[in-house]
Amino acid sequence: MFEISCSGIRSRKAIVSNLLSSNNIKYYGCGRTRKLGGCGSNGGINLLSPVIRIRQAVLGLSAMASAMVSAMAPAMVLVMVLAVTLVAGCAAPVDRTRQLLELDLASRRGAIESLEKKQANHPEPWQAYSLGVLYGADGHYDDMNNWFQVCHKMSTELDRDIENVRLGYWRDESKTADKAAAQGDWVLAATHLEKALAATPEKKETRLRWLEARLMAFGPGLEEIRTLVTAERPEAVYRWLEMAAAPDQSNVRLEVRVRLGSQLTGTNQESGDELAAYVAGELCRLDGDWTSMDKYFRQAGISWREETGLARSQVANGLLQQALTRWSVNQVPAALAKLDTANMVDPDRADVFQARRNMMALNRAQTNSQVTQILSTGDLDQRWLTFWMSRLYATNRLQDAGMVAEELLRRPELLSSYEKSQALRVHLAYSRSIGNLDQTRDDLRELLASGKELPAEAVILGDVLLAQSHYEEARHWYNKAQLWGDNSVSLILKKARVAFSQEQFKEMELLATVATEREPDNADAQRMLAQAQVLILEDDGEVRP
Repeated sequence: MFEISCSGIRSRKAIVSNLLSSNNIKYYGCGRTRKLGGCGSNGGINLLSPVIRIRQAVLGLSAMASAMVSAMAPAMVLVMVLAVTLVAGCAAPVDRTRQLLELDLASRRGAIESLEKKQANHPEPWQAYSLGVLYGADGHYDDMNNWFQVCHKMSTELDRDIENVRLGYWRDESKTADKAAAQGDWVLAATHLEKALAATPEKKETRLRWLEARLMAFGPGLEEIRTLVTAERPEAVYRWLEMAAAPDQSNVRLEVRVRLGSQLTGTNQESGDELAAYVAGELCRLDGDWTSMDKYFRQAGISWREETGLARSQVANGLLQQALTRWSVNQVPAALAKLDTANMVDPDRADVFQARRNMMALNRAQTNSQVTQILSTGDLDQRWLTFWMSRLYATNRLQDAGMVAEELLRRPELLSSYEKSQALRVHLAYSRSIGNLDQTRDDLRELLASGKELPAEAVILGDVLLAQSHYEEARHWYNKAQLWGDNSVSLILKKARVAFSQEQFKEMELLATVATEREPDNADAQRMLAQAQVLILEDDGEVRP
């Protein structure tokens, strides 16, 4: 048997969080063995497995009998075998079944035709039994059971043999399904469980397992969910829902939620319908259809209030973040629309209401004095200050953005590394715009102290240090930028200027030569090369001013 274990779901409350994280459900199989008795005094006969295992031990006939039998037609062989074995009544049911199954495909079909003709003219229990065995060997379990039923009505002496054969087929098909399920091949698992169910329709557990496998293979419908909930086995639904949360399952999600949506419309409420509505709502949530999600979550009702409440909160948090992001790049209508959707998904949230108020107030702050006044109140937290700074910077209000960045950097311990980096970049741009090289230098040094490879910032810091005559430190940061991947000619020429400033003219010539070879038409490179050559000659005394 296989079982569906839901180790990631210990309560319904965990379902939503599991869907948002990893898939930690496991499958495993376990086999069951059962010893079945024979008939009469031959108790303790082990269950025979069909076709594959039955050929392991075939009883041989004597040499003379074998020679005689080999010359006969397959159907006559079968009749002789059955006639001999049935003389002893119940003495050798295992041998009789084994010999039937040992016939190859062509012989089985010929035997079936022969036996059906005989059964039509002279009905006998052993003939009906033999037909059931042969049809089962061909995988036609419905026909097998029909003939076994005919046999049972005529006589109950072969009932034990019938039960052994049916259970043998059921066991083999179930084991094959176990292996397929363990490998995640739910279509194959469902196929073999359907065959196992055809062999033994009375097995309710097999019917539930087949239903679970179909659900995993094709997604749930309303009737499947109702049946599993009634049987107190909804775990398969949770398991499928977690599997369907994968990004590549969008087509499956759409198909299932459309199916469930149509089935839930206009139906009388039954056991399992609330779970079906919750599943449909979760599929809509995963695909970002918030309006449909809200509708299905309402249908899920009180019993799913905790789970839907958690899902609504998570969706609203994401929408609020999206609203702030859009507002920060001056997409005000889109930001307000996101807030409206967040309020629909999770009504009466104070932070959504406050976000709308903040947006309106900050939109009105159009002058330096108004920005200063808002900053002085201290009502905005670090997150809002970060988004406001980004918005001011995006709208080319560099001075106002620099003021907000300065406010953020007063308490750097409250900032994430990303927020701090953004604030430093904005403050740097502001400092450069007003020619405050000292502040620019300090901002860049702090930014690069994080240890991240930032070649562009290293070049800017080198430029500032060169302008302030800090030649060695400028050379250091230019080298860092080159090490981090900046191989541009402009960087080579910057290093050449450092060499010029330190009167290292041969190094200047070498760097200018490399730049000229890289870009022969670069006027700056040609000019610096010529200048370096003149300066070298002057140092050698060959050229006098």
